[in-house]
Amino acid sequence: MTSDGKGVRAMRWWQGLMMAGAAMVATGEVAAKDLLISNVTLIDGTGAAPLPGASVLVSGDRIALIAPGTIQAPAGAMKIDGTGKYLLPGLIDSHIHLVGGRMPKEGGGTYVDKPLAIRTLQGFLNAGVTSVYDSGNNADFIFEMRADERAGKFPSPRIFAAGAVITAPGGYGDSVFGLTVSDVKTDRAKLQAQFDRKPDLQKILFDELGNYGTATAPVFSEETFAGIIKMANSNGIPTTVHAASESESAESIDAGIDGFAHPVRSVITDGFAKRVAAKRIPVSTTMAVFYHIATIADHPEFLETPLFKASVDPAELQKQRTTERQRYINSGMAAQFKIQNPYSAKTIKKLFDNGVILTAGTDRTWGASLHMELDLLAKAGIPLLPLTRIATLNGAIYLHKEKDLGSIERGKLADLLLLNADPTKDVAAYGAIAAVFKNGEPIEIKPLDTMTAK
Repeated sequence: MTSDGKGVRAMRWWQGLMMAGAAMVATGEVAAKDLLISNVTLIDGTGAAPLPGASVLVSGDRIALIAPGTIQAPAGAMKIDGTGKYLLPGLIDSHIHLVGGRMPKEGGGTYVDKPLAIRTLQGFLNAGVTSVYDSGNNADFIFEMRADERAGKFPSPRIFAAGAVITAPGGYGDSVFGLTVSDVKTDRAKLQAQFDRKPDLQKILFDELGNYGTATAPVFSEETFAGIIKMANSNGIPTTVHAASESESAESIDAGIDGFAHPVRSVITDGFAKRVAAKRIPVSTTMAVFYHIATIADHPEFLETPLFKASVDPAELQKQRTTERQRYINSGMAAQFKIQNPYSAKTIKKLFDNGVILTAGTDRTWGASLHMELDLLAKAGIPLLPLTRIATLNGAIYLHKEKDLGSIERGKLADLLLLNADPTKDVAAYGAIAAVFKNGEPIEIKPLDTMTAK
């Protein structure tokens, strides 16, 4: 479609919203809790051009009206003047592993640190992240955290979770958060018990660890892999896969996978990129995890930036400066990922150029890491306007939650991010946070060092 065609379509869309919204206000069909943000530049998350001078009305927890000019605020509404500001959907991190579910004990063993997890979730909000997908964790821990978040027991982004990841016996991830499956017939009861816990997106591991050399870990047979996906889907649960190589990823498509938890770690062929695009399978980008590990060896000063201090628990930050930094160096991971990262950037750009649905994910556990991810995506060559969609709506698509989340459209949940700078001009603008809203309610931004563990 031409730019003129887009403009006509957008105008009709705005007119439709205006008429519907005006009727709603005129008949008094507004909730007791209303919010009006006026005279703001709207960046709605769909990839559409920014709309200056817009007004957005929230009634209850939903977006009720979007207008290209000023509108009358309902009586009693909270009013925010958005002059000089930019309104986006709340950011979505499509790949985290929330800290706290498996903390090592001195002398061996693990324990759960729920207060640390709660402080870390506040850190996501501090960074403008209003939804996260936990891509594998202690299932009891993360499903309890999800239930508590949905019950409103503590400030938190929306938590979507896989719980246990599914892998082959002896396969990658068997020893950490893994649910091992030999074949669907033998392990049907085990699989059903997992699906009965209602994971939002079931993660499956299919990685022979062969992307750096000889295969070393077993994976499912084609029949078992496809059977797991079919059983998950029959329970209403979409699936995503950890697959490191192009061949494993191609086999995952053959098996019927719904999403990719990572891009392929090496350079990919055009044919593969076109196939992923044609199937409309979203890919979580996860560049930040490798950049973090590679960079911390020589330049740990990124840990001292305001966003890291606002979103990482002080004790965890100190651990990154010391023991974790040394572990990354001694293990060789820092050196290895330093070599890998330029190839990962080329893969991401090729996926984008071929029309693949990319969603910003970090494979980390802090809000600041999503800002790192967005910076890395921009440096990989992703234009800044499409990046706004990668940071928001595409994450909702990956989670199969786009009917309710990911863009500023009438009827969707009012998870919003108000910025003091324009993210379509400078990727650093995502850190210029003026306000964060979840369900239409302003979030109190709290320094983590005041949230002491009990």
